[in-house]
Order: sequence, then C-alpha cells, then structure tokens
Amino acid sequence: MKTNIFKWLAMFGTLFVMSMAALPASAHKNHAQESSSAAASSAASDGSEAAMSDMPGMEMSWPTATDSGMSMGMDMNKPKPTTYVGRLVAWLGAWHPALIHFPIALTLVVAFLELAGAVRKQPLYTAANKILLALAALGAFVAAPAGWMDAGWPTAQDELVLTLHRWTGTAIPFLLLALWYFKRPAEVAATRPSSRGYEILLALAVVVILTQAFMGGEITHGAGHMNF
Repeated sequence: MKTNIFKWLAMFGTLFVMSMAALPASAHKNHAQESSSAAASSAASDGSEAAMSDMPGMEMSWPTATDSGMSMGMDMNKPKPTTYVGRLVAWLGAWHPALIHFPIALTLVVAFLELAGAVRKQPLYTAANKILLALAALGAFVAAPAGWMDAGWPTAQDELVLTLHRWTGTAIPFLLLALWYFKRPAEVAATRPSSRGYEILLALAVVVILTQAFMGGEITHGAGHMNF
C-alpha cells in the first residue's frame, strides 16, 4: 500500500514539473520582441500615454490584475503572444481563477464534515472524505500549473504578495495529497474518529488555503479588496 502511495506521489510530482516546463522558453524571446514593439509605439506617441503610465497604481503585478478601471483597459490592450505555444499557454493560464475554486471548496467541505462528525460524535459523516480529498488534490495539481502559466516565471520585480501566492500555491497540492494519505479509508473512517495528527494537518490546510485565497484576491482586485 505504501509503495503505491509513493508511486502516486512521484507521478503527481513529475506531472507538476512537466507542467512547469510547458512555459516555453520562446516566450522570453516573444516578450523581448513585444517590449521592443511597445517601446517604438511609446516613442511615437505625443507623450500623454507616457504621463498616464507614470500615475500610481498603474503597474501590473499579475496578468489579470485590475488595480483600477484604467488598469483593466491597459491589460486588454497589451500585446498578445504571437506564437501558437504562447497563445496556448496564455489560454490555459486564463483558466486558473476558475480551476482554483474546486480544491478550495472541496477542502472546506471536508473540514466541515470532520467538524460535524466530531461535534455529533458520528464518524460516519467523514466516510467519504478520502474521496473528496483525492478530488481536491487532483484539482490542485491542475490549478497550480495553470497559475504559473497565468503569471509567468518569477522576476525581480514581483511584489511580495505575488511571490508568496506563487510558492504557497505550489505547495498546496502536496499538502492536500498528504491529507489524502493520512485520511483513513471509508470503511474505517465510518466507525472510528479521525486521528489527531490528521485533524491538525487539516486545520493547517484550511488556514493556508484561506490565506492563499485572500492573497489571490489582493493580486487580482487590489490591496484592501476585503475592506468593509
């Protein structure tokens, strides 16, 4: 059984690394060409666009960021990748905001069922949680590479919140896989309470995922997006 678990872990890890490799090296070349083209267009302008670009809050830290209504327009006008691979990577990355909802929701449902089972002293509530965690881990292993495709490779200009979001998101699939590993099978979970170590790991996963979701909102919608 343990051998099979490690085989699955190795397979997921390999797939994750291969997904990272899908970010093409040609994108750097394409980015350089786009930068040259943008520089030429900027030099030919009357200077009003340059003045707007110097205004605070206009710098984009994430491809889907909308620091203000004006930023969204700038993002829509930015040059698109010209190669097929570049367009494919950009298209796959655009799915990241949708894909992340599945592992988030499934993990929170697992936590709710574990809490309900503990409060009501009915372990049966948690019998299906191993299946839910398997789906959550699978979804996370899809969403994390999509996030890398959306954001691109790390740069020295990345803000702290983006860096934290990037690497926390990279770790979450393995955290969920560990939860799945430590969760008892359905036939055992239906009659016995969850182990203390599993419960602590699940509580940590909930905190990490909620923090990750908050950082994603900060990046996408701007600082203070949850202010009342």
